[in-house]
Amino acid sequence: MSNNKLRNDAGLTLVEILIGIVITTLIMGALYTSYNVVNKTYSQVSEKANISKTSRDLVSMLMRDIRMAGFKFYVGTHDKKKYALKTQSCNGGDGLSLPTQSYFTFNNGYTDENDSHNPVVIRSRTLGNSKITHNSPENLSPPLLPQVTTPWSQSTLTPDQKKILSTDLCCDQIEIVYEDFNINHASQPFKKYRITYFAEKTGGGDDPRYGAFKSIEMWDQPKIEDCTWPDTLTGLGWVTDEINVETGERICPECVKRELIRDYVVDMEFIPFDQYGVIIKSETSGEYPRPVPQLGDQTIRERLYDIRGVDIRLTFRTKEKFFSRVSSSKRKPKELLSDRNQSNTNTTNNQTDVTGNTNNMEDLFLRDSVIVSVNTRNIGKGSF
Repeated sequence: MSNNKLRNDAGLTLVEILIGIVITTLIMGALYTSYNVVNKTYSQVSEKANISKTSRDLVSMLMRDIRMAGFKFYVGTHDKKKYALKTQSCNGGDGLSLPTQSYFTFNNGYTDENDSHNPVVIRSRTLGNSKITHNSPENLSPPLLPQVTTPWSQSTLTPDQKKILSTDLCCDQIEIVYEDFNINHASQPFKKYRITYFAEKTGGGDDPRYGAFKSIEMWDQPKIEDCTWPDTLTGLGWVTDEINVETGERICPECVKRELIRDYVVDMEFIPFDQYGVIIKSETSGEYPRPVPQLGDQTIRERLYDIRGVDIRLTFRTKEKFFSRVSSSKRKPKELLSDRNQSNTNTTNNQTDVTGNTNNMEDLFLRDSVIVSVNTRNIGKGSF
């Protein structure tokens, strides 16, 4: 009886087990492939969103400061009375009368750009907080002679000079000046700040990445001890971390010399335009207005106060490698920059620079650009 029961029980043969294993493997493989596709798509969306999110702070700061460029503070009757009460030791107890507008000595920077008070100054292709364009022709070795009369990116350069110019397409520098007021600072209630946004290389070796930095300077010109407002420079000029020898404290606690705002920057570009929306640059040198033109066209600086807006173009990349492999097929080129790189083929595979050289950018990073136009609100006849 027991033998008959064993013979009648159903079971799986070895072949059936193997078929089940194969089917299960195929299902698991299909599920894993589907998961990879979904996960990759999610990672792309997440990385793009992260680039956008982390760049908002930088864009917001730039927009705010550019809108403030050229702002001149005017003192009202209430502040004048309040300041007189704070300075009753002056004028026989009547206090010191505040001028309606700041008494600061204006410097156009035509002799030394380090002293410039101009509302907006853009220095193309200038790394660091230097006032000298780091890779313009006069900084090459040997320097370009005679004076360049065409845009230097299109001028006749030696192969060595082209190679130097092609090593750095990043980044522009923008300098912004505006006034403020703090009635609690009795020695200098009027404030004038100079904000500079610039880039420095933060990647090591062959890593072509940059960081966006910010510096804040304040114009130091306090009132004279005998309760009079100075008509000449009485302080140190532009200061950041300088110390007041009498108090031992920083003259400008809110100032910073070099603050990292955003890392993994590929390029920063600033383009000034006038009230008609036309880009302001020299027809001979292609240079933007600045106090001391680097390429010989002195007339372009006369248009410093014609700037009515700035186009901002920022390009960022992911921190980690994004793509799994470099595609052998030609992807559609993505324009990272503006007209200075219209000939570029900027993809994850290769890049052609303004001099016609091709740089192999066979990296796997994702890049994305933010483009914003900002109108200046305070530049014109009423500017300082």
